[in-house]
Amino acid sequence: MKNISAKNLLMYAGTLFLVIVSIIAIVVAISWKNNDDYPQNTISVSGTADVSAVPDVARFSFTVLENAKSTEEAQATINEKVSRILDGIEEAGVEEKDIKTNSYRITPRYEYVRTVKPAIDIAVDGTEFYPGNDRTRKQTGFDVSQSITVTARDFDTIPDILAVLGGTGVENLNGPNFEIDKPEELQEEAREQAIDEAKEKARRLAKDLGVRLGDIVSFNENNGGWYPEPYARMEAASFAMDDADFAPELPTGENEISSSVTITYEIK
Repeated sequence: MKNISAKNLLMYAGTLFLVIVSIIAIVVAISWKNNDDYPQNTISVSGTADVSAVPDVARFSFTVLENAKSTEEAQATINEKVSRILDGIEEAGVEEKDIKTNSYRITPRYEYVRTVKPAIDIAVDGTEFYPGNDRTRKQTGFDVSQSITVTARDFDTIPDILAVLGGTGVENLNGPNFEIDKPEELQEEAREQAIDEAKEKARRLAKDLGVRLGDIVSFNENNGGWYPEPYARMEAASFAMDDADFAPELPTGENEISSSVTITYEIK
């Protein structure tokens, strides 16, 4: 193996230094070029729009809850009850495709029962003292619950649906919530209007500034929507199927979809 002289070592080091400096220069040049690609002179404008529409569906949610000593017994009981409810809802005019199960749960039921424990001490007056807690948790059966959502497309069916749910004693009844079935169409309409407003602002601003608009360099959208609170939230026990005169007043109001956009233009 040849020994590397001090002179050759200096030559190698100098060459390596030049290579490193060249690489750094190339990286810096590319970075400067990329910065030059992004316009330095820009303006940003925003636009907002609100679109309203009358709700076209009403949604209900409720829970059916049963308990029994065994899971088989609890399931059989709740299946019979749910079947009776769904039959009544379909007879009211709701299609099967508009009835959806959200959850089905089976959980053990526990109760605290008193247990007999030997006395460890007897007071002068004969009172017996027992160690610790004299109650223990014991499984006594099972709870089975099924949560369901119903969508009514004909608002004339709402009183009949409420009567069915009230007559069968469901839990956690919520609704009707008046909604728009396809809010995406309204969202698109609101976005188009917001963009038109932003573009008009940009044209006026460019004219006032004495500049010309170039390409759009960025776009941002913030969507929002407001829905009225459910008109009716009540306990199922507050009305019954045999109440023939039950016909609540349920104004639907309007639902509003909003859109807010920001557009950044290059100016020349």
